[in-house]
Amino acid sequence: MKVLLLALNAKFIHTSLALRYIKTYCAEYDEHIQILETSINNNENEIIKAIYKEKPDILGISCYIWNMSYIKMLIPTLKKILPNVTIILGGPEVSYEGESLLNIPEVDIIMEGEGEETWKAYLDYRYLNQGHLSDIDGLVYREANGEIRRNAPRKPLDLNHLPFVYDSLEGLAHKIIYYEASRGCPFNCQYCLSSIEKGVRFVPIEKVKKHMAYFLEKRVKQVKFVDRTFNARKQYAMDIWAYLIEHDNGYTNFHFEIAAELIHEEMYELLAKARPGLIQFEIGVQSTNPNVLKIIKRPMPFEDIKKVVERIGALNNIHQHLDLIAGLPQEDYASFRKSFNDVMSLRPEQFQLGFLKLLKGSGLREKAEEYGLIYKAEPPYEILYTSDITYDEILRLHSIDDLVDRYYNSERFSHALEYFFECFKYPFDFFEALSIFWEEKGYDLIEHNKMAYYHHLIEFAITSPYVNEEILKEMIRFDYLLQESIKEMPLQFETINREELKENYNALLKDDEWVEQYLPHLREMAPRQRYRTTYLDAFHYPVWEPITTSTISPLPEVQKVLFDYSSKESKWLLLNQE
Repeated sequence: MKVLLLALNAKFIHTSLALRYIKTYCAEYDEHIQILETSINNNENEIIKAIYKEKPDILGISCYIWNMSYIKMLIPTLKKILPNVTIILGGPEVSYEGESLLNIPEVDIIMEGEGEETWKAYLDYRYLNQGHLSDIDGLVYREANGEIRRNAPRKPLDLNHLPFVYDSLEGLAHKIIYYEASRGCPFNCQYCLSSIEKGVRFVPIEKVKKHMAYFLEKRVKQVKFVDRTFNARKQYAMDIWAYLIEHDNGYTNFHFEIAAELIHEEMYELLAKARPGLIQFEIGVQSTNPNVLKIIKRPMPFEDIKKVVERIGALNNIHQHLDLIAGLPQEDYASFRKSFNDVMSLRPEQFQLGFLKLLKGSGLREKAEEYGLIYKAEPPYEILYTSDITYDEILRLHSIDDLVDRYYNSERFSHALEYFFECFKYPFDFFEALSIFWEEKGYDLIEHNKMAYYHHLIEFAITSPYVNEEILKEMIRFDYLLQESIKEMPLQFETINREELKENYNALLKDDEWVEQYLPHLREMAPRQRYRTTYLDAFHYPVWEPITTSTISPLPEVQKVLFDYSSKESKWLLLNQE
């Protein structure tokens, strides 16, 4: 008998921690269990073919809001080509209203809640003829007479028994490693399923340290903790951070989702010791409107979050990802604009704009009618409009979200964006205007190369009465040179006489005394090698200085700037005027 566990991930780089838990927990059946990971972006026929070639007797599918529609499409075909297979659905998307999914005739069993012990009991039943289906907690299934039966719910797993699933890292070199140190959440956010389970359970701290030692030894690129609130228990979080800081391998990054209100003074002192790049945080702001926060039962004032984010930012060693949710009850377009500008004022390294999903079992789904929340009937149950925000406005926010990701989160346009923010007074107003321009040009309908994004900003600037085109070109040129090692500047970026500058540049790189003064690490290179690894440019405006106003005065004379690409991170320096 063969068991195939199927994960349809949202992206290629994602992995299924849940299925690895099941396979490892059911260790005595390991030789009978295979995991097949693919993506919802892959060809349907190729996925069907891969499943068919395994010829499973039992097919378990991990169901989430991002893949449920795809799964419903696959199931009828799978049952036709594998008529004797038992199809079992599990995961968050089927853990509520499981009976309704058994209306799909091809589905045999629903596993609700945590799956490790349920799968172990079910495989004992199938392989050893041990017990009866009615004895297995967590199952919803169809009996022989067609009647749907729901067994008792599965009790939460003691996390001391949660297995480590990464004894082998084969095939994971270019994928995210997910890790779980706790289950549950101390909060009661009404948009989240974690609010349903009361209390938080933790993996024993010594086990976690042992697992972290393994990741550090293997030099994995990133470990992403999936804990809903990693710092729910102060000393537990600090012990893990302290271990990572003490045993840092200088390479691996660890990502944590934290609650700002649970950050304490001792944590700042500890985190200050971390290597830049060792730790990154994700902090859910969701909204800065107090009335909205009260409704969703996440009442931390933005001013308090702001203080925490600024304190962490002042450490200069931790990347912060801040989140907002569009479509929350009582948040209209103007309120969301303020929330957006409030969060952007903190300049997080990543700004993630999500849209409310009315998840099965969540408080907001139960009160959707009361709050006027209109959402898609099928997964991911995304908000369409509310009593407070129209569908047109939601569409505008989707366009803004796309451009925030392309321009802000890419970290390739930092100087140009700061200039735009000053010109438009508020970041939201800039992105709103850019999104309108983007759609009018049809740019939202086509793919773009890296260079096109720079060109489109200049094209947009020409249409704006607030922007000085010459200053913007210099900002964009500076951003571009910080990212790209180039030998020919695009004409659209030019504001100087390139030929004159090139002659001067060649002479400087042949001057060993000058190289010794400015680029001592390149002194052993021949002039041609020096030329390949550096770039000289000149600017009429001090684009490298912090922008505090849109009226930037030109320099008394052109300033030469040398860009050095000899190391992994490009560097630049101002050259003395001679």
